[in-house]
Amino acid sequence: MKFLSSIFTLRRLFLWGNVILLVLFIGNLIKDQKRGWQWYQKEYKRREIARLEAKIANAPSADLKDTAQQELKIAQKMPIEIRQIWSQDINTVDRCITCHVGYDPLNNSSLTTEYKDQPFSAPDNDKALEIHKAHDVEKFGCVVCHGGQGLATEVKAAHGEVEHWEKPLLKGVLLQSSCVQCHDNHGELLVKGEVYTSEILRAKKLVQEAGCIGCHQVGGEGGVISVDFKDETSNKPLSRIDFTHTGLPQDQWTLANWIKVHLTQDPARVTPGDPKAAFNTEPIAPSGMPPYLMNEKDADAITAWILGLKRTGIPPQFLTLRPAAAEPTTFASAVAQGRHVYEKNGCAACHGADARGGIRNYNSQSGVTPNLRRAVSTYTRDELREKISEGAPFIARHDPSGPQPPFYMPAWKSKIKGDEMESLITYLLSIKE
Repeated sequence: MKFLSSIFTLRRLFLWGNVILLVLFIGNLIKDQKRGWQWYQKEYKRREIARLEAKIANAPSADLKDTAQQELKIAQKMPIEIRQIWSQDINTVDRCITCHVGYDPLNNSSLTTEYKDQPFSAPDNDKALEIHKAHDVEKFGCVVCHGGQGLATEVKAAHGEVEHWEKPLLKGVLLQSSCVQCHDNHGELLVKGEVYTSEILRAKKLVQEAGCIGCHQVGGEGGVISVDFKDETSNKPLSRIDFTHTGLPQDQWTLANWIKVHLTQDPARVTPGDPKAAFNTEPIAPSGMPPYLMNEKDADAITAWILGLKRTGIPPQFLTLRPAAAEPTTFASAVAQGRHVYEKNGCAACHGADARGGIRNYNSQSGVTPNLRRAVSTYTRDELREKISEGAPFIARHDPSGPQPPFYMPAWKSKIKGDEMESLITYLLSIKE
């Protein structure tokens, strides 16, 4: 004890503590000089200096040479530092230009494509270049459209590829979801003669064909069997999503992938519920959503459309509230109009595109939704009108102790009425067996 006490005196502990603290401080300084973002800025600076030196050497006139020499002096003084854009109106701060130096308006105000590789240049693509020029980086920043974690300076963190981050970087078709959050004149978003939101427009047709609106609402419009795409799905926090049955690795647990797997996989496997009430007081049926098993292209398009429905909180002055005027639709007959009503209201989601039913309905007596071609033959016109108007909220269970079947007939009296109701009945009676 005496030996140890002679070594570990307060004086010696203080001195050694200071030495360790100094070593840690120096180590941290060294580490700080090797941050990934510093390499990008140093490399950009090196390339810019080399470009301007070549420009001076090949200058055809004294005036151009003097201009290039002034630009060279500025490039040589370029500091290596964290750069950021603060968009006060949109209330975002992002540091993307710390690595993507070619987008820094102080270094590259014209968004040229001088360097053909990222992150040193604007995209070598006329369409993308036009879009970036139309959205001033100093006014909008980057993350408001592209997503990611604006304050981060490490690659994975900045791209939002970290646990619990709600807004990862949007890539490919998913980027179109940002356009429609501000612009509702989708068909008018032309770039180089092409509709930039073409996949969003295609997704709308896919959603109508699949009858999604029959079960899902969009801002209160549509069926009530499942969640509202706009008020629930597009803004769903990751903390409320169970990715256990998706088969996705944890680094791909994103809202976009959660939506997509419901389209490319069997939803009953992705969302199995709790039919035996093992974890809940009441049994819960698996997802009733049909297994569409879509290809990647279609699934990406619909995912982008759903993400584009979310509420962003972007100030009104940045929004284009000019929806395309609906063209009046004329029909050759009441039957044609009735078929249109059937498709518009998503009846196909439960009853099939040809009204033959057969869509699985967990724990219902038949196991599937009814064939309307057969069912309507047992109704008079007045009875059919009442059935559609009032619905059938309770479906007989195959197993009385099991969960309520996910599909039931909601009341449509507030959504289908007047001529539309009569033409729908006419259509259904016209196809009865």
